[in-house]
Amino acid sequence: MPMAKSPNLWIKKRFDALSLNSAFFGFFAHSGFVLGLKEIGFRPAKITGSSSGALIGSLIAAGLPPEEITRFILTLKKKDFWEGNAISQILKPLRKGFRKYSGILSGARIRTLLRPYLGEKNLKDFPIPMGVAVSNLTKGVRELRTEGNAIDIILASMTFPLLFEIPIIEGDEFLDGGVVDAEPIKELILDPSIKRIITHEIDNGKPKSKQPLLRAFDASVDVISSETRELKDLLAKKYGKQIVRIATQTPYLHPNRMKNGRLALELGRRSAHSHRSRILNAAS
Repeated sequence: MPMAKSPNLWIKKRFDALSLNSAFFGFFAHSGFVLGLKEIGFRPAKITGSSSGALIGSLIAAGLPPEEITRFILTLKKKDFWEGNAISQILKPLRKGFRKYSGILSGARIRTLLRPYLGEKNLKDFPIPMGVAVSNLTKGVRELRTEGNAIDIILASMTFPLLFEIPIIEGDEFLDGGVVDAEPIKELILDPSIKRIITHEIDNGKPKSKQPLLRAFDASVDVISSETRELKDLLAKKYGKQIVRIATQTPYLHPNRMKNGRLALELGRRSAHSHRSRILNAAS
């Protein structure tokens, strides 16, 4: 990731990075967390994010004030991003053809929501360098995208299986970055300009599905996350990097249960404040 020039005011903190993890409907807690970071005086030199973390991280990296981001998140209603109704969703596979059907939502409404904030901006032009984790299905690899149309890359990172249609960017198909890398910090560990990494992860209390296939999918993601986390810790130790992981527990949120979004946001904000000494000591 290219290093942006920092004003002298922030030169003491130019070696601190922030990573926002993947979490289903985690944008509430993430937005509260970055608001809390501003309130305690922490500003990252670089940011990475996966899925919901890619969304909030990109808005911060693009220069939006955390207060504006929280206002945006708190105004969200299901109708703002959900397309069609139960009948139209049942008919959708028939209209598109089962071979072409890949998800309930096209992402068009989310694109409309983000356009006033991000327009046609390229990730590489953000004031704070931003890396977005995506799963490249065509190449069979995980990628950390640091350039390209911001909205396209964010939507690719948020493409939760079967919920969103699989997007195609430059001929490649993409899926949720959190499927293979919920905590995208490898490049930060390998970056010689980064000494410390603050990560924010969310325990959203997601209940186990009664459907075996969904349980298997969730368990597989957990196994991948656990295994790669151990490898990242070993890599960080080798390169002398410090990882400060902050976790926020929130109520379970989904499209039909967003009423606790404000609480999740506040819990994320409190996490930043309650771990102030860890975050700022790590930044010293």
